[in-house]
Amino acid sequence: MKGKIKRILLFSMVFAAMLLSGCSNTGNIEQNTIVIKKDGAVLGAIIEDFGDSKYVSEELKAMLEEEIAAYNAQAGEDKVVLETYEITEDKKVKIYLEYASVADYAGFNEQTLFAGTVSEAYEAGYEFVDMENVTGEGASMGKSDVLEKGAMKMVIFQEPVHVRVNGKISYVSSGVTVEGKKEAATNDEEDIIDLFYLIYE
Repeated sequence: MKGKIKRILLFSMVFAAMLLSGCSNTGNIEQNTIVIKKDGAVLGAIIEDFGDSKYVSEELKAMLEEEIAAYNAQAGEDKVVLETYEITEDKKVKIYLEYASVADYAGFNEQTLFAGTVSEAYEAGYEFVDMENVTGEGASMGKSDVLEKGAMKMVIFQEPVHVRVNGKISYVSSGVTVEGKKEAATNDEEDIIDLFYLIYE
């Protein structure tokens, strides 16, 4: 999950535990998801089990809005917008944040996120890795061969999260599982150190 928002959620849940101890479009998004849009914008969806912490949901929302306001003030315009904030009937917190660009997502959440062509990723200094053909047809690509896909689109990310793209996923790196033509997810829910890669067209 997004680093900065994760810290806000954890703080709110701890606060809720103390409080309770003194008291007698994205449609069909069901998990933490990054949606890479065709126009370069990003939707970040966070869906977490919130338990009884709904009692301090307004405190959580206020902290999130404060973080957004601080980022936008530094940026000089509204680069991050809170689109949805709700506590569902099954006690989950659902947050949708709209980011003006991939860079704004990365900056706000303090996480690596790249979206562009393979050539642009290379020019940005990313190290390529071996990648598997998601159809199972043909050999996997060695990292030295990835650059030959220069015009295809690539997403590089760091978090244990689902990623949706506006195209058909063709190759993924180790640790990434394809879940439909346009969506993939990491298969490791622990803290992530290495980067994950996917190529689509």
